[in-house]
Amino acid sequence: MGLFGNEERPQKLEREHDKEKAKQLAPAALATHLAFAVGGFLLSKVVKKIGGRKVGGGKRHPGAYVFVIRFKFASVDDRDAWFKKFKILAEYVADNEPTTLAYEAAVAEDDPLEVLAYERYVDKDALHEIHERSTPYLRLKDDVKSEGIEYKSVVSQSYYEQDLGFMETKF
Repeated sequence: MGLFGNEERPQKLEREHDKEKAKQLAPAALATHLAFAVGGFLLSKVVKKIGGRKVGGGKRHPGAYVFVIRFKFASVDDRDAWFKKFKILAEYVADNEPTTLAYEAAVAEDDPLEVLAYERYVDKDALHEIHERSTPYLRLKDDVKSEGIEYKSVVSQSYYEQDLGFMETKF
């Protein structure tokens, strides 16, 4: 108690007011916490279902067949001319070859003349019986020859995935 005897009274009224306000806000706070908890749970399920990465096992195409080709072009002009042909073929593959899982080209970080083509198929037949027999693929091969697109070297290798890591995600 203070000198005049009333200093504690305003603090007591303030605390009672805060308690009353807290009682009024409690349902809204509970609802907010519940919404965040439910939202977080549902989001974790959605992420897991549409794009969560799972290492080893669980791939849609275990043991996929991978074909990798490393091109060394004679010039940047040759590389760019090949890229134009590759893009046309890649658009065809995306629209017409559902057994082709990936079809991409990448330029080496330290050598603009080196290109890696990465092709991924559900199985070996998807490459040899479908892709390599398609008219756009055969056209690309013919165009490269007829237009004089020059390679210094071409090295290719095929692989079977071992289903140990992860490949597919939807993000």
